[in-house]
Amino acid sequence: MKRDRARRGPFGGPLAQLIRAARPPRLLLSAAAASSVLAVASTLAFPMLTKQVVDQIPGGGVQAQNIALLALALTGAALASALTAYLLSRVGYGVVANLRRLLVRKVVGLPIAAFDRSSSGDWVSRVLNDCQSISDLVTREAINLLTSALLLAGSITVLFLLDLRLTLMLLGSLGAAFLLVIPLGMLLEGLARGTQDRTARLGGILTHVFAEIRLVKAFTAEAREHGRSDEEIEGIRRIGLRQARINVWIEPLMTLALMAAVIAILVYGATRVSRGDITIGTLTAFVLYILNVATPVVQLTHFTAEFHKAKGASTRIAALLQEPAEDDGQGSDASQRERGDLVFRDVSFAYPGGEEMPVLRGIDLVFRPGTTTALVGASGNGKTTILSLIERFYRPSGGAIEYDGEPIERFSLGSWRGRIGYVAQGAPVMPGSVRDNITYGLSGQYSDAMVWAAAERAGAAGFIERMPEGLDTALIEQGNNLSGGQRQRIAIARMFLRNPDILILDEATSALDSETEHQVKLALAELMKGRTNIVVAHSLTTVMQADCIYFLEGGRISGMGNHEELNRTHPYYARLVARYFQKLPEPVAVEAPAEWVGSAGG
Repeated sequence: MKRDRARRGPFGGPLAQLIRAARPPRLLLSAAAASSVLAVASTLAFPMLTKQVVDQIPGGGVQAQNIALLALALTGAALASALTAYLLSRVGYGVVANLRRLLVRKVVGLPIAAFDRSSSGDWVSRVLNDCQSISDLVTREAINLLTSALLLAGSITVLFLLDLRLTLMLLGSLGAAFLLVIPLGMLLEGLARGTQDRTARLGGILTHVFAEIRLVKAFTAEAREHGRSDEEIEGIRRIGLRQARINVWIEPLMTLALMAAVIAILVYGATRVSRGDITIGTLTAFVLYILNVATPVVQLTHFTAEFHKAKGASTRIAALLQEPAEDDGQGSDASQRERGDLVFRDVSFAYPGGEEMPVLRGIDLVFRPGTTTALVGASGNGKTTILSLIERFYRPSGGAIEYDGEPIERFSLGSWRGRIGYVAQGAPVMPGSVRDNITYGLSGQYSDAMVWAAAERAGAAGFIERMPEGLDTALIEQGNNLSGGQRQRIAIARMFLRNPDILILDEATSALDSETEHQVKLALAELMKGRTNIVVAHSLTTVMQADCIYFLEGGRISGMGNHEELNRTHPYYARLVARYFQKLPEPVAVEAPAEWVGSAGG
């Protein structure tokens, strides 16, 4: 255990793993380090060159060569520093891009259950803010650490060579300040982690609010959302103030230590100059080297704060990267299978954390090719869960789901979901053009004629033609420049191009007017031919046409059969049918009071 902790050290663990995963280009980093070393060398040379110039002044002549060397040192330090900054910028942008690509691929590849546990704002904060913290540490702060260490070591070495007593006085002052600063720096680590956590929660709240702004305004919930965001904003403010109070002590302590050292060295140095122990040039060089010591000390203090910040970010990113990805099965290609029965065998399911309240309880279902199967039941009885299990968004808690006699978990996710077409009730729209949405997720090239044909069959061509740019018209976030019916017809057009084996229709015609619904149903009737069709609908006119109907109650199948069979044998289903067609018993006639007679105007 001790050996493991020693191996990880302060720079090991998740942070080191992420830095390796970001693949910073070694050539550019080496060039930046070399440039930084050149800048340090020029900076170290400057005080010594100044010493020579100052010592030459009493003699009455300053050599032009020394002035030229002094100017060369200043110019070299400036140019080398500029080159270092440019190289680090290139490295930094590359590192943050690599980290973000890695995280985006990881997040998109997570199972649906992971998104049930965390808000989208948390994922966004990890990809944007945390990656930037690590990038800053790897590039700018890492080189600053190298530069500071070299400059500090070089300056102290030269100071020892110049004068041992003055150097010990300087190091004593700085050492006393560091003993006070180190505990404060440790406090900053916890505060930095708290700031990042609060920022992530605020991002989650704002993401939800902005995505559902119509809901917020429709229910006048602005005050509620103000309160939720204000709580996180206030938390960030309080943590920031605590950080500021600590930083207020750190910088003055270091400044006071340096100023005390400078004053003491000037007084003591002037005394030694007057005695002839050292020259005025040596004292001048010593004071200049103090500045070379002060800059690295400040940079090291800043590095410590950034290191703790990146360390906290790396812990969260490492936890995200350890999330198990979706199970891609054994790689079997589902597209090579013949169309077969999709069968649920004694399937049970409970959502994570709700094992004591299973949604499905040992159900058996059969979906056959060339037939339409409807799932009916009150909300919350498991219809949507069944669809999610078919899509492999979740895995059953018990039992098995088979396709053509083979467990669906053995198929690769891409090939399995490629056989499924899903028209959801909300018909989500992605930002992009109409064409992008109709061809969304489809491989291959589709000509305008093919896209228009699919739109025509879905009843979408008419309104697309009236759009400003036709198929190239941009659709905004959530398709807010489309009606609900238009969004659904675009989703149905996508199904014509996808040509799936298993077609899932989740309230696919619920948002259409009567005329459009009739047209889309005709198109769907053509699309459904020869496929395994699974329908969830509250409209009994849709359900009645199904070859088989499963009625779900309390997570179990309480009845199955076609419309006529269920209407005869299932009381609940019969009541739904009676209400739908208004076949409830006629109300008992009641004689009107005498005073009402003749008051209706004849």
